Amino acid sequence: MKATEPQSPTSRILIPILLTGLSGLPPLSIDMFLPSMPAMVEEFQTHPTSIQPAVTLFLMALGAAQLVFGPLSDRFGRRPILLVGLACYALAGLGCLFAPTVGALIVARVVQGFAGGSGPSVSRAVVRDIYGKTHAARIMAYMATAIALAPILAPVIGGFLQAHFGWQSVFVVLSALGGLFFFGYFWSVPETNQMIDSTALNPARMRENYRDLLGNRQYLGHTMMVAILFWGMFAFITNSSFVLITELQVSPQRYGFCFGAVAVGLMVGAFLSARLSDPLGSARIIQVGSLIAAGAGLLMMGLKLAGVFSVLSIVVPMCLFTLGGGMVRPQAMAGAIVPYPEKAGLASALMGFIQMCTAGLFVTLFGLLFSASSTPMVVAIASAGVFALIVRRVLLPYRKG
Repeated sequence: MKATEPQSPTSRILIPILLTGLSGLPPLSIDMFLPSMPAMVEEFQTHPTSIQPAVTLFLMALGAAQLVFGPLSDRFGRRPILLVGLACYALAGLGCLFAPTVGALIVARVVQGFAGGSGPSVSRAVVRDIYGKTHAARIMAYMATAIALAPILAPVIGGFLQAHFGWQSVFVVLSALGGLFFFGYFWSVPETNQMIDSTALNPARMRENYRDLLGNRQYLGHTMMVAILFWGMFAFITNSSFVLITELQVSPQRYGFCFGAVAVGLMVGAFLSARLSDPLGSARIIQVGSLIAAGAGLLMMGLKLAGVFSVLSIVVPMCLFTLGGGMVRPQAMAGAIVPYPEKAGLASALMGFIQMCTAGLFVTLFGLLFSASSTPMVVAIASAGVFALIVRRVLLPYRKG
């Protein structure tokens, strides 16, 4: 399929910004929520493990939704599917706002997560539609650099909202963002899918497509690299507020800055991935990034086991972990999606599903075995880094030349 890059100067600037925002909406939805979790535990008079499903189930719904929105966008086009998803996302945010109990909040978050799955799955396919094989990895790397602003700014904003307006204000802002992106996409982005597949939803065709993707070593390897390094990031996301605020007595607003500092590592890694894409190549960047992430995870665990436990001993290694993950992520995403122009939506959706659902299962397993505390968090992060090295070695071996 021929790439269809936007022709007007305004579109060349606006469309990447919108696609970046759509991809960044789910992490924004998670990270802005984090500083309010301890306060919500107190308000609902419950245990931290009762609030954590508002994050883990959101993530799993986000992953499951991509299996729906991706194939739908291959069949009916990117534009109508994404607009429906954004409208439902904004409405679900209002459900979170008025939730009277923890159970009602979690149900509304699941709906919000499912609707939010339209953003990353469809927007990645739009990148493939517009920029083609040649530029997709570079564009995704620059998008990832910008998306890293979400976890930098979101906890800071969330901490401010929590301190001054309470946890409900978070969902007011998220609903407003959903509406803003709806109208921005409606007015600015035309249909980009030039290969509408009328058989995309045929069960036999879907089984064939899934078998084709999962049977391809390169697709599976790149997808698992995206997923496994996200496991470590998600272990930090779901536990860091309790570790930093409860155990280390960090204020909610200062927590936002600590979390933002970690996200700077993600941004730097994504920027390096974009800048080094041509001189080093995708395989070498994935190799270096996974080594950095694994080393950082082992460093954090070693410090904890040695009795060194402070804000710096958690935040600094986590910055390095996200730097490595930020280098790997855009290259691996492009490696999984670019070879499949005729089913880019499905390839993107399946990758997102595997990433989100395995991360949710990974963190849930640690939550069942351990309480929300620092030791299981650092062990989970280190385990993810080491596992990523193993998978890269087995599925994506680097060969010089």
